Amino acid sequence: METIETKEIEKELIKVEINAIALQVTDNETYAQAGTLLIGYKELGKTIKNYFKPLKENTHKAWEVICDREKEELNKLQPGIQHLNKQMVTYNIEQEQIRKAEEDRLRDEAEKAERERRLGLVLKAVEAGEEEEAKAILEEPGFIPPPIVEKTVPKQAGLAMVTIYKWRLVDINKVPKPYLQLRVNEAAVNQTVKALKAQTNIPGIEVYSEQSMRGVRK
Repeated sequence: METIETKEIEKELIKVEINAIALQVTDNETYAQAGTLLIGYKELGKTIKNYFKPLKENTHKAWEVICDREKEELNKLQPGIQHLNKQMVTYNIEQEQIRKAEEDRLRDEAEKAERERRLGLVLKAVEAGEEEEAKAILEEPGFIPPPIVEKTVPKQAGLAMVTIYKWRLVDINKVPKPYLQLRVNEAAVNQTVKALKAQTNIPGIEVYSEQSMRGVRK
């Protein structure tokens, strides 16, 4: 919606533009006229900026208010999100520990059975006087297929557990200079930890990881 002020600006802009486009600089007089018109353009530019400045400021303030309200509403979701995230991660870790423990148990059983099988073959070979055969059985490299226990935790559509590597300061005196400012250069440390993850080796810095549930595209 146009105002009286915007109409005046528009009229002045048309006037200056007509004079500017029509002008051909061929001598000192027209050169000076071009300079005057150019200054007029600059002054008109200031007028336009001054007109829109309060409008932009008011719009920005309104934007800030909306952002604050959005943040306020989103913050209300955090207690529930944090609780559910903690519950799911804890359960997932517990079930993974149970799964790995079962794999270890099955592996131990398989190794024990293999040892007993080989020992039985060795004893038979010795009883039969086949000492070279017994020696070959003992030296033969064995292979036990690693047991695989399937995960029991169901996959949740739209969610995936991710490992996030973080760090904590252990001894600032051991931290290399590239990672220090007046204090620890957190940006530099974060960049290195993000890139190297568990392989990060920065003296004075301990890298650790946390699990968190993150939304993924279906």
